[in-house]
Amino acid sequence: MKKIILVASIGFIATSLLYACDYTASKNMMKCDYYVGLKHDKTHQKECIDFAKIRDKNFVYGSAARYYLIGGDLKDAKEAAKKAVKIGQNYAYEYLGLAYLMEKKIEEAKKAFSKLKIKDKKYMKKDIDILSSIYKDFNKKEAIKLLGLS
Repeated sequence: MKKIILVASIGFIATSLLYACDYTASKNMMKCDYYVGLKHDKTHQKECIDFAKIRDKNFVYGSAARYYLIGGDLKDAKEAAKKAVKIGQNYAYEYLGLAYLMEKKIEEAKKAFSKLKIKDKKYMKKDIDILSSIYKDFNKKEAIKLLGLS
C-alpha cells in the first residue's frame, strides 16, 4: 500500500512540474507576442528569449528561431533556423534570411530566402512589420523585395 501511495505521489509531483513548465512557457509566449509583437515594446524581449529556449530544447527549432529573432538574439536565431531546416522545417529559411538581413548580409539573406518552398508568403509580412517596428535600422523594403512580397 505504501508503494502505491509513493508511486502516486511521485506521479502527481512530476505531472505538476510539467504543468508548471507549460504554464511558464505559455506565459512567456503570450507576453512576447503581446508586448513585443503587438505593442512593439522591447522591454519584454527577455520573455521571447525564454520562450525560444524552451522551444529549442523541445526540438521545435523553427518556432525557436522566430522567438530568438524577435527577442533580438540573432546568433541563436540563425542556429535554431539552421537546425530547423535540417529536419525539414523549411519555413525557417524565412527567419534565417531575416537574421542575415538584420546583420546587413544581403547575399546570405537572398540565398536563404531562395530556399523557401512556400507559395503563399503573405503571413511573413507580420514578422517583417514586427521587426521593422522594434528595430529602426531594419530594412523593411529590402525584406519585402527579397521575399517577393511587393
